[in-house]
Amino acid sequence: MGGFGTWSVAMSHPEVFSAIAPVAGGSNFPAGMSKIAHIPEIVIHGDNDPTVPVERSRVMVEMGKKLGIEIKYVEVPGGDHGNVVAPTFKDVFDWFDSHRRKSAEAKAAAATSKSN
Repeated sequence: MGGFGTWSVAMSHPEVFSAIAPVAGGSNFPAGMSKIAHIPEIVIHGDNDPTVPVERSRVMVEMGKKLGIEIKYVEVPGGDHGNVVAPTFKDVFDWFDSHRRKSAEAKAAAATSKSN
């Protein structure tokens, strides 16, 4: 339940994450994307996944785009449920590196500079 679990846990605890990367997943509650509209997402799915149909990720990505979520969708041609993971590690880690949580000090400094 990695991809499903990623969205589910993020929706239940949106304050915890600075970015997420659901792989080959979906959700039974696409409207829940509104709870995580502030969380950047990279979504990975193979278009030949026999375990979780690619449409499940497509629905979530479409909902995310409607909500204005910063979202990157990587649909792997011919990819199945497992063979899309390792080849996209670099994309996922690059995404996380570029979406780091800001420290309380950095947030305070940004707020101060905006008010000046």
